Amino acid sequence: MLPELSTEKLFDSNYQNKLLILAEGFEARSLTWIRHRDNELDFMDALICKYNPRTGENRCEELSNAVRSRCSGDVIELDYNRFEPALFEQNFYEISIGCSKYDEIFIDITVMSKLLIMIIMNTLKNFHGDVRIIYTEPNAWGPSEEEYRTEMLKDSAELNNHWLGLSSFGLDSIVKTPRLSSVIMQGSPIFLISFLSFNTSLTWVLLDEISPPKIQFFGHSCERHKWRANAMHEINNKLIKDYSAHGIDFEDNVTADKLNYIAVFEELARIYRERCYRFRIVIAPTGSKLHAVASSLLKICCPDVHVEYPTPKGYCSESYTSDEIYATYQIEFKNFSNFAINLANRYELNG
Repeated sequence: MLPELSTEKLFDSNYQNKLLILAEGFEARSLTWIRHRDNELDFMDALICKYNPRTGENRCEELSNAVRSRCSGDVIELDYNRFEPALFEQNFYEISIGCSKYDEIFIDITVMSKLLIMIIMNTLKNFHGDVRIIYTEPNAWGPSEEEYRTEMLKDSAELNNHWLGLSSFGLDSIVKTPRLSSVIMQGSPIFLISFLSFNTSLTWVLLDEISPPKIQFFGHSCERHKWRANAMHEINNKLIKDYSAHGIDFEDNVTADKLNYIAVFEELARIYRERCYRFRIVIAPTGSKLHAVASSLLKICCPDVHVEYPTPKGYCSESYTSDEIYATYQIEFKNFSNFAINLANRYELNG
């Protein structure tokens, strides 16, 4: 039932009334799809999510020019403050009320914050047109294996948040938004689903903040860079040992290919079905962007799921991703609202 990722027909559409949603970013791949030589799509309107405060030199003017060249109507620029995302959520909700005039919405998630992905998808849950998710994958991500091993050798006892070579660093705060929150099962023990990254600050602070009795970690893998999955678990081993000693129960880690949103959704659905009557399910979508798509679908199907998002202090623009592109993919959801209803029924989700 869940549509597969595809690299075909990225620039085909049967509709005239289309909306484009994308984000500005410092990475070269933020422009890959919109400026592709084969992209002759025209859009009725467009929405550019602008990060505030900015990280690095975002390609604002280039992106704006590329979008405006393909848009016959309004181009809205909407600030997204990753430290205070609730205002964006409310503003986007007000915009979404008028989305019934569109037949199709393209969402380029390539350089979107994982929380931003969840806000947009969850807000569009009642949209009856088609939704197309676009994602451009780089050839490599920071840190490199050499950088990682070098830092590990320097001080293996201090696998904390501050070693160099990370794509993101530190932690500013844990944020939440009204539409991604839930008070259902409040007071019940928490089952935390946390997606791993190389920034261990994100996980440490979650455990300190919400003290869950049970945790399920989701790691991500990549066939081209097999070392990354083990490395992510390696740097989190100290955390697991420390918190296990304080009585927290860690479920066996789940690892899925960073593109395999279907496997992640199916595992999330299984966990929800088995745990939702005894635990408050809390998700922290800090892994890959397509795993955030899976988390978004679960939240749409299960409104009682609560989302907490630890926000990094910043990003290392020089080593974040390579400029070389591996591939661009799309996921096409036909009649998004009906799809979500059928998805919940198919996986026996009672949200």
